[in-house]
Amino acid sequence: MPALSIRLAAPLAALLALSACNADRARFPSLAIRPAERAYNTGQQPAPPPSIAPDATADLPARVAALRDAALAAHVRFTAQQGEATTLINAAKAAAPGTEAWSRAAIALAGLSSARGEGMVALSDLDHLLIAATVAAATGPDADLKVVGPAHRAVADLLGEEDRTLAALGNQLGG
Repeated sequence: MPALSIRLAAPLAALLALSACNADRARFPSLAIRPAERAYNTGQQPAPPPSIAPDATADLPARVAALRDAALAAHVRFTAQQGEATTLINAAKAAAPGTEAWSRAAIALAGLSSARGEGMVALSDLDHLLIAATVAAATGPDADLKVVGPAHRAVADLLGEEDRTLAALGNQLGG
């Protein structure tokens, strides 16, 4: 008897599914482009390729040095906070989440992450400069790439070190 109900249920389910495809389409709004969308050209335009303006190339070494210095300052703040965070996390190893010791350790870990974020801002700006210098080097001289490349690698290495520290401390805290 159960086999008979399956034989009836399968075609009935298929019939119901097919009837849903034949719904009254007038009830639903059209997905076509509306006149207002055409008038205001709301479609997304492709982003222009990054470029370094000719006058920006002249002060490029100063800009790169400032970004590298900002990343180094953020790394110094990270390193200064790392000792206290490590102490708090070691003290909270056996503490349950939500306890005061665990909360203090989590806040210290968040402070480290915030200090890392400051370095990420500098790396992001260096990323933009590196992309523009790489594009320029593909069709012309690579002087800008020689300025931006080493600074980008140095800052990325610092942030990689910070990432490893945050991961290790997060694993110790259990988060």
